Amino acid sequence: MSATSSVRMGRANPARLIEILEASRALQAELLASIRARREAIRTANFTELTRLERSEQELTLRLHQLDTARAAEAAQLAARLAIPAKSPLGEIAARFPEADRARLDAVRSGLRTAIEETARETSVLRQASERLSAHMAGVMQAVNSALAHAKVYSRGGVIAMGPNVVSSLDIKS
Repeated sequence: MSATSSVRMGRANPARLIEILEASRALQAELLASIRARREAIRTANFTELTRLERSEQELTLRLHQLDTARAAEAAQLAARLAIPAKSPLGEIAARFPEADRARLDAVRSGLRTAIEETARETSVLRQASERLSAHMAGVMQAVNSALAHAKVYSRGGVIAMGPNVVSSLDIKS
């Protein structure tokens, strides 16, 4: 019995793989929305919202990891049923299915790939915004530190460093 005839008999069905990929794409969309919201929270310095969004993203990332594990297992099972190597790429697996299944699988794969690429771009933008905010806050702290430094002592890095507080008094009665 050839791989093509086993597909026709329903032994290798991409429905579960498609379901997993669609769920991954939906979670990627949620993650992307959260990343954009986190960027806005950084822009407005809303640290409460930022903390909430970071926790939410951790949960989404965990669920995405679980789906990716399920995707790999399902792809390996389909590859075994199709008598091709277990680590075959999804494109190779899709090529073994009838046109309707192949088209659906390719469309879902393409949509997921696009969502992942967009999430990666937005994450990069968010990282840059976070780094800029961090650098700005460091500059503010340096300015405050400089204004409060009485001795104007410079550190090895060339910035004014706060030394230990000197507590002194003068007895003017004696």
